Amino acid sequence: QITMMQDMDIVTEPQCRKGRPVQICAEKRRDLILDAVEGFMVERGLLHTSMDNVAKRAGMSKRTVYELFESRESLFAECLSRRSHRMLAPLTPAQKSLPLAQRLEELLTFNFPRTSARQSVEVLRSVISAARDYPGLGRRIHTVCLGRLYDMVAAELVEGNARGEISVTVEQAAEHAVMLTDMALESPLSVLLDPDADLEDTEDKAARRRLAIRIYFQALQGPEELSIAACRASGDGPAA
Repeated sequence: QITMMQDMDIVTEPQCRKGRPVQICAEKRRDLILDAVEGFMVERGLLHTSMDNVAKRAGMSKRTVYELFESRESLFAECLSRRSHRMLAPLTPAQKSLPLAQRLEELLTFNFPRTSARQSVEVLRSVISAARDYPGLGRRIHTVCLGRLYDMVAAELVEGNARGEISVTVEQAAEHAVMLTDMALESPLSVLLDPDADLEDTEDKAARRRLAIRIYFQALQGPEELSIAACRASGDGPAA
């Protein structure tokens, strides 16, 4: 059993180890704390996740938790940020050498092997249910999760333009990234409202991503300018 000295950032294992206590680095302490937070958010919801319980589960003092996170909200926000970075991995050098369509497909495929899909959904449910008490967290989900994916896709579109694979401006890339991502991914409501929803990356989901990318490339070949400003200026609905 692991116990923690109240005023020192050290972990001791009296039944397994003799001698001086083992010190753990700040990064390891942060991970232990964030693991504890995610567990409570899934089990009890965000509103019932206290700093006392988090500290106990992480095996350290509440003082240590506050030294790393100044408030509950900052702690929850860091938890969301960590999960986002695990799910949305940047392209590897090998993936960077692929054609644009394949690079986009890789970006739009969530990296669930590095994190539990079910736990991700439960964390999202927890934040949504507490949105009235923690509105900043709800906005942060968009910024660090979906917003980050939009930015990654937009950056790849800009890179595609630089390589001569497509022709878009930086402003158009930002708009296209949102539209393409929203086409490629199913609505989160389908998994948030259905507790038995299939969270695995099925072939149908992969086919949807490929279809969205194909539609996007075909649209780029058309004569019309693909931008919100151009559509606003035309004001006459879709072309016949």
